[in-house]
Amino acid sequence: MKNLLYYDIKRNFPIRRMIITILIIWMAIFFFANFFAQDMSSDRLLKKLSIGIVDNDKSTLSNMLLANFVNNKQFSSMMELTIGDESELTDSFNANELTAMVNIPKGFTDGLMHYRNLPLDVTINPSQPLKAMILLEVFDSYSDYIESVDASTLGAYQTLSETDMDKKQLSKINDLFSMQMVTFALGRNNFFDNNIIHTFPATSSLSYFIASMLCLGICFLSTGIIFSIYNDFSSFCIHRYATHSNNFYIFTASKLLSFTIVISLIMSLVSLPLILWLSISIKSMFLLIFQLLIFSVFFTSVFMLIGTLLFSESSAALFCNMSIFLLGLLGGNFIPLSLMPKMIQNISMFTPNYHIIQNLLYNIENIQPLNIKLLSICLIISIICYIISSILIKNRVHKGGILS
Repeated sequence: MKNLLYYDIKRNFPIRRMIITILIIWMAIFFFANFFAQDMSSDRLLKKLSIGIVDNDKSTLSNMLLANFVNNKQFSSMMELTIGDESELTDSFNANELTAMVNIPKGFTDGLMHYRNLPLDVTINPSQPLKAMILLEVFDSYSDYIESVDASTLGAYQTLSETDMDKKQLSKINDLFSMQMVTFALGRNNFFDNNIIHTFPATSSLSYFIASMLCLGICFLSTGIIFSIYNDFSSFCIHRYATHSNNFYIFTASKLLSFTIVISLIMSLVSLPLILWLSISIKSMFLLIFQLLIFSVFFTSVFMLIGTLLFSESSAALFCNMSIFLLGLLGGNFIPLSLMPKMIQNISMFTPNYHIIQNLLYNIENIQPLNIKLLSICLIISIICYIISSILIKNRVHKGGILS
């Protein structure tokens, strides 16, 4: 086993190739990190949305409305309201200090009670597209809610107006229903409930592409095991091994371990200088290396199984390279998923690249401990692929076959 391991490491990973690989990955990281630097920052979703409010209504209900939103913890945790003069707020808006300006027209709250819905004048800052998108979703959702409650109240009013009820009594009931509608809408805290979104953490472009290129580097380097196995078949090395031992589990274990060790070493040499630059903790550094080791085992075993199943070097290489490109595109290796369409983001969650990049980012940003579930799944799949590959190689040798 020791001799096989030494032979595989020495043959498949010469020092020159390792140095070139490290330099290429560094170049890719800095290229993509600089290219997307303006679109990504570690605090892009952490700052509150700043909204300027111009209250031209100045009624009791408008004061209730604004006071409720200011004191609402769910609302104030994501938005900061500034109530003031229109000219001052306009200057702040033009200086990109506000995400949006909302002008409450005179008679707005009175119109709510008497079904004369005066529109709010909302101006959203186009220089903050991500925040603007969030704000539009909030406004649209709340508007839909108010319209549905308003329609129900109007329906009740019209039904009562068809009876013999006195107009004064009808007006009092309408005011009561309308007041309840407004106060109930103001107290609708669950509209602003916080829902945890399990996705990539907000991070800088450098941190993101360190994780991304580490994942992509592991994928491409792991495909080398295919060519190593085909070379052993074509040179009859594996057949000579069969004359000394019938234990092909040791043979495939040597291949798997040699590639795993060297790939993990290369990825560690790639990441350590960059991670030291980012000043992550020593604990996170060791956890990162451990994850790189597990992910290297996973991809190497999967590609080894693909190679032994296809029995054709060209077919296996083409299939694996196309798979890596497709998984990299959908999994967020080339373009950050936060900048991609929602449909692609939904599909990406079914790719291993998505989860690997996500967990590497959590590690780099010191956000959470190891994802034991993900690492366990990777190890289980690796063991299954290793066993099947060993059996397929053994059967192929005993049949006297040579891989093409």
